[in-house]
Amino acid sequence: MLPRKYLDLRSDQLITTFSDLPDGEKCILYGELTEFEVHRNTVPSRTVAKLIDDCGNEVSATFFGDPRLYLSELEDKLYCKVCLAGTIGYFKQFAQLKNPSIIDSNHVGFVVPVYPGKTKVISPETVFEHLQLSLLPVTIPMAAQWLRQKLRWSSETEVARLSTMPGLGSNPKFEALLNAIHIPSSVKEGLHAIKFLKLIATYDVLSGSRAETFHERNIQSEVHIPPQKLTQLLSETVLRPTDEQRQVIDEICTDIASDNPMLRLLSADVGFGKTYVAAAAGAAVVRNRGSVVWLCPNQPLAVQTSDNIAGWWPNLAPGLVIGDSSEIPDAKFLIGTTALHHRLPKGFHPDLLIIDESQKFGQLQKDELAGPATNILNATATCIPRTAALLEWGGMAVSRLTKSHVQKEIKTRLVLPKYRQALFESIKRNILAGHQALIIYPLAETKEEAAIDRKSAEGAYELWNRHFPGRVRYMHGKIKDEEKLSAIAAMRNDEADILISTIAVETGIDLPRLRHVAIVHPERLGLNTLHQIRGRVARRGGIGRCDLFLPKEVGEDSIKHLEILVKFSDGLDVATENMKLQGFGDLGTDGTAQSGRSLSFIPGHKLDHKEVEWVAERWLNFTTDFK
Repeated sequence: MLPRKYLDLRSDQLITTFSDLPDGEKCILYGELTEFEVHRNTVPSRTVAKLIDDCGNEVSATFFGDPRLYLSELEDKLYCKVCLAGTIGYFKQFAQLKNPSIIDSNHVGFVVPVYPGKTKVISPETVFEHLQLSLLPVTIPMAAQWLRQKLRWSSETEVARLSTMPGLGSNPKFEALLNAIHIPSSVKEGLHAIKFLKLIATYDVLSGSRAETFHERNIQSEVHIPPQKLTQLLSETVLRPTDEQRQVIDEICTDIASDNPMLRLLSADVGFGKTYVAAAAGAAVVRNRGSVVWLCPNQPLAVQTSDNIAGWWPNLAPGLVIGDSSEIPDAKFLIGTTALHHRLPKGFHPDLLIIDESQKFGQLQKDELAGPATNILNATATCIPRTAALLEWGGMAVSRLTKSHVQKEIKTRLVLPKYRQALFESIKRNILAGHQALIIYPLAETKEEAAIDRKSAEGAYELWNRHFPGRVRYMHGKIKDEEKLSAIAAMRNDEADILISTIAVETGIDLPRLRHVAIVHPERLGLNTLHQIRGRVARRGGIGRCDLFLPKEVGEDSIKHLEILVKFSDGLDVATENMKLQGFGDLGTDGTAQSGRSLSFIPGHKLDHKEVEWVAERWLNFTTDFK
């Protein structure tokens, strides 16, 4: 347990003269308690005490609440020197101490740590007494030894290079560090020691994430792809890679050819050619007698990916593994959903594992398909916090596609309830102009609210169907995959203009005429999902719209999240900003969490963005200041 703050009760830090007290500042007064008076007829009850300095200057301190909480202690200290901590205020030119607390006079002359308490269970003062009087002499040596064992990946000397803490030197002792935290000689020393311990904890977490990206050499991971064969492969399709796409394909193929199994992130916004680039790398591996498994988060995307690859390279004949079929296609290039986990032969691990929209899978789901020699390519249009942290702090090789092969702009805006009709007219204009619209109604978590949302979606379907008879499709969570595929096919084949859905249509689905998406209750979806939905718009170029409609008021935190989407259009920018708000996830090699702040070995301590940045930069030998 770490102190949450320190009280500096050294004599030179106490205010003993009460003239010209600084208005609005927190301070600790030291003077004689001359009187106190209880006012029980006020609401709430209050107890007013008076403190006087050696020159006769007077300050009043008002304690609100049950007088029994203060009477005994005030009676004991009457006409004695006492310490009162609070905030200075003035009423009719008379000094007052607001929100006062009584400080134990035995602590005067020392820096006193204040520990967290628990309301109605244990007070901070009781925690202090137990730690300082009973536990610290025993627990500090034990904690120091535990730290040495915990940080066995590093010597204390190596840890010390991150610190400028005086006194640790080239042979640092964790005992000295822990003593500086719990029994500091100054507030500055205590705060510095806490900061240093948090940096060590952050360094420990990042070391775990760093280990994840350093695979042992394994010659079996090598799949050599001659440049001329790759050029021939790319020339066989009607598509021609842009210079950037070709550069990224070369990066991936070079990585695959090394004797260190690849762990790479392919980051590209929707419509930037991510699927084509990953498919080209997979096709190159198959052409050079390797095997490829492509994991998709849902059946429609798996079918679409298989169709695309079969269209680009018909002689590859990719095998599709979806649904309930127990048969595994006899193919070197397998594409499927999580059905792959159950259908692949035990012990089979591909030469290349492509994980499409990797944020949809837990770490264990990814690891199950990979062997020690498997090259892994994570493909995503929006990184989740864990992935964003790994790549931002140098934990994973990254290939980025930053340019679209078409000119497009997607305008994102928050729409308040009073603009409901204007939103309706905007969607209608887009349909009449020959475009398509997608309207998402994410269901609430409670059954009662979900039922209301479902009726709203059904009502929207009926409304739009009256305006555009037969040109509207409706999807919800209870329909079969075949019906979902049928609805999406109707949009793709120009048999429908509007798709209304209670489920997110975000991952990889290509609807060429889609120019407008409206999301009702966007606060119910994560930024990654919202960004993916937005990415369905204007796939063939032009101006697209993404409207985030809020039917009712939402909290400030929700607004902050949604404003990230309004401000940023790049997926990596969205992920990085989201990481700052939401946290890093679990950065270690065994981690499964994909959101929330990573916990370090310090109880109650969660990683701070600035701490991570500082340690990562020091670790990478960059120059920075940590403030």
